[in-house]
Amino acid sequence: MYNEEKTGVLMVSRAMAILNYLSGKDKAVGISEIAKDMGLPKATVFRILNSLEEWDAVECGDGSGYRLGCFLIKLGKSAGKDAHLIDVCKPHMEQIAKEVGENLNLAIEYENAMLSIYSTNIASLVLSPKSIPISPLYCSSIGKAALAYLGEERFKAYFKRQDLRKRTPNTLTTQVELEAECEKIRKTGVAFDDQEYEEGLYCISVPILNAEGGLVACMGASGGYSRMVAKKDKIIELLKKAKDYIEVYTESMDGFAL
Repeated sequence: MYNEEKTGVLMVSRAMAILNYLSGKDKAVGISEIAKDMGLPKATVFRILNSLEEWDAVECGDGSGYRLGCFLIKLGKSAGKDAHLIDVCKPHMEQIAKEVGENLNLAIEYENAMLSIYSTNIASLVLSPKSIPISPLYCSSIGKAALAYLGEERFKAYFKRQDLRKRTPNTLTTQVELEAECEKIRKTGVAFDDQEYEEGLYCISVPILNAEGGLVACMGASGGYSRMVAKKDKIIELLKKAKDYIEVYTESMDGFAL
């Protein structure tokens, strides 16, 4: 049985790293070579490749090794579809990042998690949180902003299969708590992560909707607790202003389904 660390963000990060490694190869690569080049245990590489193969993200056709699979073509097409959204959001995100001195992230909901599709990069920023490609719905501000707009049926289904482990003392872990939180988000238009995903980290996010009120994406700022709280009102003001501009373009967009 895997421990929580290996089944969490660490394993996702390693899977992404292996996909990136394979993308640079012009031939199939075996487990031993991957493990050696990446400094990972063979058993770990084997488990990750097995999971990726189930999704057709990698393939091992003739037994000579692994190469990227056809599922990534599907993801690539989706990324192309998202390109317009990124183009619309990018200048607003860059401007906000410059004004408040914190990094911003744009993410879409995918498989009961948030998948990052664009992040700003303030190289000089000290004590900036590490950018992660996938974040949970229940304990991240960008996730809760999406959770509030899943719809009643999907919202209830989420709690039936999601393990709501308590990451910090502040993490909300019950359906009742998160229902109340989502009601606040729908009323105020803003979601917060008050050290719920990671101690010392504070995040503020807004949902980006279409004309029918359906979720298109979520945009948020994150940083060290004391820094973020000190400029909380300014960040909320700028995020809401950017949201209003962006939603002029997303009125006719659907939620992105990979």
